[in-house]
Amino acid sequence: MSFLDRIKECDNSGGLESYLPFHAGDVRVGWVHRDFAPRLRPFDDVFVVGDQTITLAPGLDDYTARTKAVDPALRALDKDGHFAGWRDEPYPVGTGFHQTPLFEMERTAVPRFGVPAYGVHIHGYVRDEGGISMWIGRRADDKPTYPGKLDQMIAGGQPVGIGLMDNVIKEAGEEAAVPPDLAATAKPVGAISYRHESDNCLKPDVMFVYDLDLPRDFVPRNTDGEMSGFSLLPAAEVMEITAETQDFKFNCAVANIDFFLRHGLLTPDDPDYVDIARGLHR
Repeated sequence: MSFLDRIKECDNSGGLESYLPFHAGDVRVGWVHRDFAPRLRPFDDVFVVGDQTITLAPGLDDYTARTKAVDPALRALDKDGHFAGWRDEPYPVGTGFHQTPLFEMERTAVPRFGVPAYGVHIHGYVRDEGGISMWIGRRADDKPTYPGKLDQMIAGGQPVGIGLMDNVIKEAGEEAAVPPDLAATAKPVGAISYRHESDNCLKPDVMFVYDLDLPRDFVPRNTDGEMSGFSLLPAAEVMEITAETQDFKFNCAVANIDFFLRHGLLTPDDPDYVDIARGLHR
């Protein structure tokens, strides 16, 4: 097992032959697996399911109309068990992060429709004479997705109506009790893109990555129930766990690898270095 294994597990989608393009008007906004497409047929006032494409119904031609029409259909699909737990967290649906979204969709439904999602991942770390140590979180056992997996100290999806740094500060307070003035010192350091396929769902996602240099006496404390605890580990130990196990949530492992590269912990002497660096960006 290796860092490249972690990247391949995250960016694991090959071709799109098993998916139908999902359109809002003339604009493709996602991908729906062919096996899931028939589940949309009963909602023919919302979705037009064809042999080659799925389109929002005629007349749903603006942001408000699309959002209002899609929501009850998604709630019905959720009751039938097709999503991983309703979040009441709307995500923007569109063609790019800085493009005007075309409508909103409940977060838990986004992978079923292959809609690009965005999130923030914040590395909380400490520097001292011994080098770098990283605060690692463990996801709560009752989380609807990837329960019990290791995670960044702070991470969260990017919902409608909030800026990236505002989201960093919000998530930092909720997940790790980081005061707003300290959370605001987090530095944006890049973005990681991948296309992950699991259970007939597609995640063509982007993680915006931040580094948060913490004082030695800071100890994170979860306040929203999404983390079961935190551990401060030497970076070398985090590297070993990332390379040799699947203990981290799939995209968190890749965020770790990006951290190792940027901080010179993973060097060009590694024979996979170029492939690793290239693999962080689809």
